[in-house]
Amino acid sequence: MMRSASARRAAVALLALAALAGCAARSAYRQGLQEGRRGNWDVAVARLTKALDSDPENISYRIALENARSQASRMHHVEARKRLAADDLAGAVDALEIAAKYDPGNKSASDDLAIVRAKLRDREAAKQQLAEFEAARQRARSQLPVPVLSPRSPVPISINFSDQSLEKVFETIGKLAGVNVLFDEQFRDKKVGVRLSGVTFQEALDQICLVNRLFYRVLDQNSIIVVPESPAKRRSYDEVLVQTFYLQNAEANEAVNVIKQIAGVTKAQVTPALGAITVVATPDKMAAIERVLAAHDKARGEVMVKVEILEVNRNNLKRYGLSLSNYEASVTLSPTGAEGELASGFTNARAHLLSSLNLADFVVSIPSTLLAQFLQTDSTVRILASPQLRAAEGKKTALKIGTEVPVPVTTFTATAVGNSTFSPATSFQYRNVGINLELEPKVNAAGEIFLGMTAEFSLLGEDRNVGTAAAPLVVPTFLTRNVTGTLRLKDGETSLIGGLLSQREADSFRGALGLRNVPLLNKLLGANSKTQDETEILISITPHLVRAPKVTEDDLRAFSFGTEEVARVPGARPLFGPDLEPAADAAAAPVAAAPAPAPRPGATPETRRRQEARPRPTPTAATGGPPTPQAAQSVRLAPASLTARRDQALEVNLLLAAPAEVSAVEVVVRYDPERLTGFEAVAGSLLTLDGAPVGAERNEEPGRLRVRFVRPRAATGAGALVALRARAAAAGATAVAVESVVVTGPGGEQKLAVPAPATIEVQE
Repeated sequence: MMRSASARRAAVALLALAALAGCAARSAYRQGLQEGRRGNWDVAVARLTKALDSDPENISYRIALENARSQASRMHHVEARKRLAADDLAGAVDALEIAAKYDPGNKSASDDLAIVRAKLRDREAAKQQLAEFEAARQRARSQLPVPVLSPRSPVPISINFSDQSLEKVFETIGKLAGVNVLFDEQFRDKKVGVRLSGVTFQEALDQICLVNRLFYRVLDQNSIIVVPESPAKRRSYDEVLVQTFYLQNAEANEAVNVIKQIAGVTKAQVTPALGAITVVATPDKMAAIERVLAAHDKARGEVMVKVEILEVNRNNLKRYGLSLSNYEASVTLSPTGAEGELASGFTNARAHLLSSLNLADFVVSIPSTLLAQFLQTDSTVRILASPQLRAAEGKKTALKIGTEVPVPVTTFTATAVGNSTFSPATSFQYRNVGINLELEPKVNAAGEIFLGMTAEFSLLGEDRNVGTAAAPLVVPTFLTRNVTGTLRLKDGETSLIGGLLSQREADSFRGALGLRNVPLLNKLLGANSKTQDETEILISITPHLVRAPKVTEDDLRAFSFGTEEVARVPGARPLFGPDLEPAADAAAAPVAAAPAPAPRPGATPETRRRQEARPRPTPTAATGGPPTPQAAQSVRLAPASLTARRDQALEVNLLLAAPAEVSAVEVVVRYDPERLTGFEAVAGSLLTLDGAPVGAERNEEPGRLRVRFVRPRAATGAGALVALRARAAAAGATAVAVESVVVTGPGGEQKLAVPAPATIEVQE
């Protein structure tokens, strides 16, 4: 008994669950059908899928679900086409993927999906190509086409010379920077006084050359030459570069005129097919040209213009007053009334009847009906057109709505040479009758839109005969209204243009003779008709800014271009190489140079030569004496961070910040051998600047390198002690860290503070 009761309870529970499941399925089914009738096919598919999952054997559910999936696929296919029309390829791909998943049998959606994916890939490839072009242009800018000095420390120096040889001044500041100074054959030495404080080597060189009408040029990474200032010497020493600029937006012919006028360049060639300009100029002028072209080569503005054209026709008709059915009365002689008695306005009667004529033989015809009119009509017709036009700056876009009407054009051709007889030839030109609208936008840097507008509204008039009676020639006539002007609008601002009116009025009167001139009676007893037709054209223009010229702060900022005589752009002709980064502690005390000791009076040339060749210590700013090992020193890794691709060679320099005398240096470096291979350390430019031999000791183990460089005599200055070189092997972030740095000078060994590691990002 207990088992049977339990079985019954289980059966009842199962039946209840089945009933609930059936109710839920029917509810989901009804909701799905309701959402389908509303057009919400995505929701309908979800509801019907739930219903079919609850009752998989229900055929009605399955059929409804298949129909909903098909409708949803069609809906997303239509949405994809709209997105394609709006040039939204990514959105179109998403919509087509949904359409294809809903209905795998929708072959049209699958084909469109493949086409749009191909277009999207082409667009991404174009973007990637553009990005690579920009990256290539940046790399090309960083590669200096003129010789530069190897990197030196930009530590400021101070010099004080009084009545000293100009040649010795140049040689002294050259020794402070470790640079060889040569002189042109026409250089003339003289006594000068120079006092400079807290300036770099380049600033000191520039200021001394400017005051003494000189200029200098870099010959190689270790040497410069000083030359007297003159146009002939400039032509002899100034480097000339050839560079091709590829314009992205600006017109090449207009751009070349700009650079010729501003930079004074005479050698410039345009290649219109590539939109390229090839220029031959000095480095300073080339830098100015690059700045000017970058400011002019901006993307053209683009505007989406929403145009609403409203034509309003008003027709007003009034008819009022009394009107007879006919305004004629007649008396007709008809003695017999027989057929044929009246013909051609005559009465045909026999003569013997004339003696018996009386009033009974005449027939009188008078109006039989009197009409009273009280009609008034007033109608308005609106024809609305709302197109959207997309136009680029400086390019016209046109809208034509109307009918093409043929217009005959006759030309006359002589039938023979010297013959005065001409034969006509008629051809037809088609003219658009309706609405002709032309827009030419211009977008300024502030985002304001100027719209040059030409609008023409024309109607076909009555035909007119312009020929003769023997040879008629009927041509159409046109009623034309034109408006031309320029609008200045902001993004989304609407301008309404109206007042293009055309009016026609007609007034007619029917009544008894002379009644029109009788006041009051002409209104009551006459039939009056007044018609008034009025046509007005309204134009609503709303521009939306799609793209505006991107003017940056650099474009607005002026830049130095030297003098009228000599063009000089800061940074166009750098003195040192591009891999030197300003030291964080570069603001150390400036280095002062004492005047070179003058030879004793009466000394022989050989004595002077030995005295000048005798090495002199480099004094410091604080004491004027030689640097000691105990002086505060610091080193750093430059660059502090860099990015490289796989298999790309890279280099990090260990720089000495302040000038010192260095005869040996020992460095211990740690690195990641999995990401950096071929790791090595070579002597830096400070140790090899003068060409002296440098001995090396190396001790290497995986991920760790100890190296020691020794010179036979001390090198004086600041700069790169050690150059660390490697090749990127695996993608990821890594670092090069220095464990210890020991520098040996005249005062012995000095252990320097460990610099911060240099971080390296290796990309695929």
